[in-house]
Amino acid sequence: MQIRLALPSDLAAVRDRLRAVFGPQRTEHRMDPVSQLIKAVVGSRTYDEVAWAAFIRLRAAFPNWATLTLADPAQIEPVIDPVTHAADKARRLPILIRVIILKRGELDLDFLKDEPLDEAMEWLTRLPGVGVKAAAASLNFSTLARPVLTVDTHVHRVGERLGLAARGGDQKQAYQTLMEQTPTDWDAERFFELHWLLKAHGQSICTHFDPACGLCALRDACPRVGVGRDQEGEVVAFRTPGG
Repeated sequence: MQIRLALPSDLAAVRDRLRAVFGPQRTEHRMDPVSQLIKAVVGSRTYDEVAWAAFIRLRAAFPNWATLTLADPAQIEPVIDPVTHAADKARRLPILIRVIILKRGELDLDFLKDEPLDEAMEWLTRLPGVGVKAAAASLNFSTLARPVLTVDTHVHRVGERLGLAARGGDQKQAYQTLMEQTPTDWDAERFFELHWLLKAHGQSICTHFDPACGLCALRDACPRVGVGRDQEGEVVAFRTPGG
């Protein structure tokens, strides 16, 4: 049974509670959307530190992303290894760049800043090798600064355990459900912060194995879906710190 929090605005309270633990999360540098998309594709299902190192090596090897269209996968794979599925990503990257140029006439995604958000997400997820996580990251983390939530493995897991996303659903379903519950007045920075707070929480407290529920700042209102056994709880609301 999916357990839902009382109001969509509860996500703001979740953010506030986690911010009290992990501190404010702010963007210090935004890359152009093409670079952010490539970073997201290369880093899929890979630890952040490994993904960033691979991206930096790739950027050094191909200072102009358009030159990837001429690269052989055998040239790319050793540069991005040991990211997960390095061989597959090495094959897909040149195709991804070619498709963008074919569709747009140039290697530029700045037009997505003015597209309706749903249409921008749909355009990106039609590209080869681009899922909903990479699309959202490209829109939110980059200079496009669009108000959209990036749902990675950690955000997805925390969302399920809080009853905010249906257990067993895929990442796209979790993204759609969580987006429906976000306050309508949130800007890109608030979505960015929510992502990194939920991610930090998922990495340190609400981990895949043996979550530290006793240390959780959300424990009094969390139904703990899928932890130990499925639990059916009452609909509850979070209080903000000091509220």
